[in-house]
Amino acid sequence: MKNQKTIEVVKSNKELLVEAIANLSPEQKALIYPPIQRANFVVRKSWLGRNQIITFVNKKNQKVTYNHDEVLEVMLPKLSIMPCWIKREYWSQSTDMPANVRHLATIEQLEIVAAK
Repeated sequence: MKNQKTIEVVKSNKELLVEAIANLSPEQKALIYPPIQRANFVVRKSWLGRNQIITFVNKKNQKVTYNHDEVLEVMLPKLSIMPCWIKREYWSQSTDMPANVRHLATIEQLEIVAAK
């Protein structure tokens, strides 16, 4: 009989969490990750797979709502070569949503209410 070694593969908590999230249905993900309000547009590598719905108001007073995963999938080829993404795995824009992914968002013009 040959000497056989058994190798035990131990996954990190992060890897286990990513696997667990990947196996959830969209309905289950919506319960765990409800829609959020942000002050600006943002994508994060760590949020990929959550199917997170994010809403923010841009500088044009438009309410912008987008699915994080759909937007990130389109942006990832360009982001993956940017130093800020490589270092932080995070990208944001304070003024508006990038033009190349606006078609993926729901944009609603808000009315300006005059102060009395």
